[in-house]
Amino acid sequence: MEDEGGVAPAGVQTGHLDGSHSTVVRLTDIPSPTNFSGRFQFLSPIDAISKQVVFNWKSARATLGFTHLVPLILAFTALVLGSWDLGSGELSGGGDYNRGGIFGPDSGFLRVSGGALILSFLSLFVSISAYLLLISIFPLMRENLLYLIFGVLAIEYGHIASHANDPFFPIGSGFDAWVGFMVSNLVMLFIAIGVVRRSVMETRDFHVDVVHMHPDPRKLRSAREDHSLLLWNVSLVLWLFFLNLSSWAGSHSIARPPPIGADLGGLVLLHILSGTMAFFFLMHMAWFPQFMMGDSTGGIQSKLSRILSEGQEFSERPLQVGKCPDCGVSSAALIDDDGRISVLCGVENCGGRGEAGSDCPECGSRIDTELSCGSCGTRSHVSGHFNTEGELW
Repeated sequence: MEDEGGVAPAGVQTGHLDGSHSTVVRLTDIPSPTNFSGRFQFLSPIDAISKQVVFNWKSARATLGFTHLVPLILAFTALVLGSWDLGSGELSGGGDYNRGGIFGPDSGFLRVSGGALILSFLSLFVSISAYLLLISIFPLMRENLLYLIFGVLAIEYGHIASHANDPFFPIGSGFDAWVGFMVSNLVMLFIAIGVVRRSVMETRDFHVDVVHMHPDPRKLRSAREDHSLLLWNVSLVLWLFFLNLSSWAGSHSIARPPPIGADLGGLVLLHILSGTMAFFFLMHMAWFPQFMMGDSTGGIQSKLSRILSEGQEFSERPLQVGKCPDCGVSSAALIDDDGRISVLCGVENCGGRGEAGSDCPECGSRIDTELSCGSCGTRSHVSGHFNTEGELW
């Protein structure tokens, strides 16, 4: 496989962009299905997004199976069980709005009909199963998924709080009704953009710099294009939109005084469909980073978290990328914790990597101890590509 990485076409199984198959389809190899930028340059992002949609579709067909579809099915089932009467009449009847709480003999929770109570517990159990299965399928995003699940709870509670102040929120609502919605979304934006998105973007950069480093700037630029996260960012925005829409529809459908059965169906249907779409985009957000980077990064985490974790526990992963001693451009040399320097094999179309001065593990050729800079052309020993300032020897 070429060093830039890619994904096998439909029918070829591979775990991520660093698969071992020689026949690959990279993002840069896929022609754009649209050409809006030919007439209007400002529409070029649409061409870029459509190209990535095709790439993601091919990648998903090659790597995903029925097991990956199960969490989505469970999420849809949980939404139906938790938001539709299914014969109990609890939601359409409005329940007893004079009672509230979940503890004590007069709590509203204890006044729920038996059928609705069973549906509620089933919905809760199936929802937890969907998220747990999602975490187990995409372990590289485990920590970030836990953050996002906390954000989901915050959004849902925010809409409930807003509807508690005004059952018809947001139509004609005052500032008090908007507080729950605004605070919950601020919490979610901090989690989604300040924590999760930052971790994914910085891990992508680390992955490209370490795994796909190449002395030829053109190949390095191609590798960066192959690892674009444009569609992942689009999924993040759409997930936030559908999550808010689903939370609003679910809260709005039961917040008004009874009887509310007349137009309950449309709101509940909107809640179920938008909730399913939100979970779909959450799955894409969990799948694509793991597909792209596999286990070559040691986890999806921010640059600061990676530095702290590498300082606390031993890691066999390369920690420093070499730089040309003349022009400072990143080179193909890497150094690990033990001081071993590895470089790419100089044999054309090999792509193997090994310790400088040893035999290439791919083709068996001797790996040169000197490198030529792909930018300025200077040839120097690999040891000179690492900063030793401050070291005694």
